[in-house]
Amino acid sequence: MEALIKNILKNENITPKTITKATSGFTNLVYFVNNDMVIKLSQDSNTKTLLEKETLLYKNFTIKNIPKYISSGDFGDYKYLIISKIEGKALYSIWHTFTQEERIRCVKKIAKILKEFNSQDYEFLAENYKEFNWIQYITNELKNKSNLLKEMNYNTTKLDQFITKELPYLYSENKFGLVYNDAHFDNFIYNNGKLSLIDFDRVRVCPIDYEMLIFKTMCDMPWKFANEEDEENVIIADYAEIYETFKKEYPEMFANPNVEKRIKIYQFNYCVDQAIKIKDENWIKELLSGCDFYVEAIKQNNL
Repeated sequence: MEALIKNILKNENITPKTITKATSGFTNLVYFVNNDMVIKLSQDSNTKTLLEKETLLYKNFTIKNIPKYISSGDFGDYKYLIISKIEGKALYSIWHTFTQEERIRCVKKIAKILKEFNSQDYEFLAENYKEFNWIQYITNELKNKSNLLKEMNYNTTKLDQFITKELPYLYSENKFGLVYNDAHFDNFIYNNGKLSLIDFDRVRVCPIDYEMLIFKTMCDMPWKFANEEDEENVIIADYAEIYETFKKEYPEMFANPNVEKRIKIYQFNYCVDQAIKIKDENWIKELLSGCDFYVEAIKQNNL
């Protein structure tokens, strides 16, 4: 692989003094070059498509707190992207060392970055990354989960009632934008008070409150997205005020009166997926019997 990277860099007139494989970067192969550049490589068709999207985003972004685009192209069977390396540490690795005041300052910066991100132009993106029929999308997602759970002999009566009677009302109004869709602390890099955002392969166009799926889930279960090295430093109490602070800093995200229910639905859909994958029967039962979003909806509407 190092020989391949050297050949790509030679074509780009870049002299590599050092090439180091990154310990993270699950979608693509990721290497650091000369400690000031990052090269991402994809070989299979799915990851090539995602890297193509990420490259397009870098070429069209107008926000400041991200890596700088250097070059991109194809080399043999590989697609590659070269960007600047952001100096600093992922927030997960240092969050436990911050004072509460420092954490609040960071959350305010995160809100500012995501607000700017959600306001970016998205016309250049391919149509398959734009989900404007949001009611249909969410309905299909939950129906698929319900059908799968039925096959596993779970009772989904309450969920089915919710899908039919409450769901269309909750998603009748939507504010669309470019959604980062991966806002957890491994993707925010901190360096002497400056915060930067990295990795854009999950970006999509949809209602901006969908941004809260990963962010709110991280606040509720902060260990969920931490890598193995950082898991031992994750203390639940350190994440207590993040969500409420974010809401105050980005009120436009929460303008819809049903936003909290909407976010719970996103989380339910995500968590059911996770519970099925790891075959956690107790978690599945807990989600089906005690998840606030449809239990509350059913009670309020006498469904």
